[in-house]
Amino acid sequence: MRKNASSLALPLAALAAAAILIAAAAGCSARKRYPDPNPGWHASDYSVVFGTLRRLSGPSPDSPPVWTLRYGPEDDLHRGELALTPPEKMVGYSGGERVEVRGHLLNQETTDPYNGRWYVTDSIQMWAPYR
Repeated sequence: MRKNASSLALPLAALAAAAILIAAAAGCSARKRYPDPNPGWHASDYSVVFGTLRRLSGPSPDSPPVWTLRYGPEDDLHRGELALTPPEKMVGYSGGERVEVRGHLLNQETTDPYNGRWYVTDSIQMWAPYR
């Protein structure tokens, strides 16, 4: 028994419509990521700093990572980023988390790229509500 062309057209049209719906749903779920307009903030004395934690590779493969906290734009004081110490406080973090850090600025000079921008961390916790 042969099927004519008109009887096949309806199932093919339904199949094409389903494929378009699936493709449209996949395309709608794609999101563009834009930089956060407000990466964080700090108390006037830097005793509390809110921002995004970043884990950067050390200067050599054997060096431990450098942890930084992005709390403001590049034109902010300390270029909006502080290097965190001691690194033992960062256990359990992978980078990218929004955190609240309590401590103080390091007042001694260093010879690394973060000279004058080191922060001594007394405590660190997730910034609630975490996004």
